[in-house]
Amino acid sequence: MFSYFAYGLGIHSELPIPEFIPAPVECDVTLYIEKDSTPSDYLLEDEIEEPWSFDLTREEAFFYVKDIGVFIVEEGKNIIVVPAPDVSEQLLRLHIVGNIMSLVLYLRGLLVLHASVVNINGGAVAFLGESGQGKSSTAAAFHKHGYRIITDDVAPVTLDQKPITITPGFPQIKLGRETAAILGCDFDSLHILHPSYPKRGYRLGQDFPQTPLPIRGIYVLTYDDEFGVEPLTPQEAVIELSRYAHPETLFYSRDPAHFLQCTALAKECTLYRLKRPRNLNLLPELVKQVEQHLSNNLQLVTA
Repeated sequence: MFSYFAYGLGIHSELPIPEFIPAPVECDVTLYIEKDSTPSDYLLEDEIEEPWSFDLTREEAFFYVKDIGVFIVEEGKNIIVVPAPDVSEQLLRLHIVGNIMSLVLYLRGLLVLHASVVNINGGAVAFLGESGQGKSSTAAAFHKHGYRIITDDVAPVTLDQKPITITPGFPQIKLGRETAAILGCDFDSLHILHPSYPKRGYRLGQDFPQTPLPIRGIYVLTYDDEFGVEPLTPQEAVIELSRYAHPETLFYSRDPAHFLQCTALAKECTLYRLKRPRNLNLLPELVKQVEQHLSNNLQLVTA
């Protein structure tokens, strides 16, 4: 078994996951590879031809992706991977470190935001949005200005203690070629996540933070002609949190507990809509806008 640390959890895995932090830690989650089965053993004949299949309860998640495999998460403690024939470990890992870990965290009772998060002056500042809205690009721009990224895409929020915190993920962020060029990174030297995947992995270095941080701000990204920051009403905040949280981004679960978690976070923390032009060259200005807003509206989620 390989031993890793990510998302605040000790992970023991039969599959090497170099994206995570190698560490001799106690086991919270175990990942097994089912070598004697294929996805067809878990699906009906017509289901195997579908692009994907997903089923979720508060105890177990079943996730199938055509030509990749079946992923079963049991009570947030065990991950069973049934690989499709000839699928690469690289492609399996691409799903494990993101969607599958988000399901692990969800089943462990956390609110899992679809967000990239930066450490700004000791507080977690989260940027929510759909895929393509620029979450990773925004976080990378802050990184270039000296701030630490604590997680990309999957942001686990702990609500049952004060202050409310976000736990770091693992030391990698995904960048597209254009964003990498704007930030001065050599795209071709970045880690290949998979030959068919348009983004590459930018490693964040050895001093990656592992301690949860109190939430300082949450911004919902949206494109507009001009820069602007506006507060959301509590009702709008709950809608946006529900919209940009796992597993809602995969599948509408109709989970009352999930809705209550979003309501609890909206009650404790004001959300803001962050408007900016669709222009990567303006990322430095976006950083200034957020810095100024935070300095004028210093907010830490406290008891």
